[in-house]
Amino acid sequence: MSDELYKQRLRFETPDPGIGPREQSPMLPQELAWARERASTHRFSWVMGLAAPVSVGLMLPSLAFVIGLGLVEKWFVPGLDVDRIIDGSWGWQILATVLFIGGWALSNYRRDSRDPTKRYWQSMPDRGLVELERHTLISGISLWASDNPEHDSLMLWQNDKLVRVQSSGVSQWILAMTTAGHWLVLMEEFPGVFRHGQISRIPAPEQRMKPQQQLAIAFAPGTHVTLGERFDGAPVPLTESSYWMSADESSRLAEASHRWGFSPSDRYAVINDRDADWVQRLVDKSLADKARGSTGRQLERPAVTAERPPT
Repeated sequence: MSDELYKQRLRFETPDPGIGPREQSPMLPQELAWARERASTHRFSWVMGLAAPVSVGLMLPSLAFVIGLGLVEKWFVPGLDVDRIIDGSWGWQILATVLFIGGWALSNYRRDSRDPTKRYWQSMPDRGLVELERHTLISGISLWASDNPEHDSLMLWQNDKLVRVQSSGVSQWILAMTTAGHWLVLMEEFPGVFRHGQISRIPAPEQRMKPQQQLAIAFAPGTHVTLGERFDGAPVPLTESSYWMSADESSRLAEASHRWGFSPSDRYAVINDRDADWVQRLVDKSLADKARGSTGRQLERPAVTAERPPT
């Protein structure tokens, strides 16, 4: 993960007092599992807390001592027997090294134990609450992406628990129109084996996303971190396309749908007006691709644009 992406993710996971009021709801088991998974990344780790103190502290005190003796000999006491002093001070050097490493590690522990983000995530799962942001979906179109996965694994909810599986690099993107007149983007990755140069295949119909019209996105309270999506109601009329987005298109769509970073006025998964025209062109491009690949009559323009409410 790049430094910039890490910083964006950290901003996502930091409580934001500027977030408007949302509906609170008890956590579902899957959301609780995701909350605990997120919280596990914010626990203090002695391995990380000791890494820098040990790697640097084992040499720094003795090195500083030797350099200091050399400066004293050069500037103040010419002819000082530096070697004899060093040989006779190993015990003090070891004590200084231990104190230096211990003090640095304790400082890291105190810093992390007082960090507001870490304290929030340590207690949040036990509260058992999420905040819901509701959307009503009118219709949508399904697009596909196949990129080298950033991680070679992903987490899936299977048998009432989160399971880590290998990622295929294939992802389904649904561009849905809401009753508010906005595009909303849903995305799901699929397990499998990723191989360079392999031709990607669209997953079987029973494996694909089948969203329903009533969507509630569950957030960790006071943050932009999603813990799950709740669907209810009738299935969303969905146009199935076989359009594979380029890496640039999928990257821009992820950015436009605010999956990792956004300004205070942005909303997770919701496309802003400034990007709506680009998303519409992407939809038109996928429909043209679908029409060219069809053997029958040309397909009519789907409801994703025809049913767009007036603004």
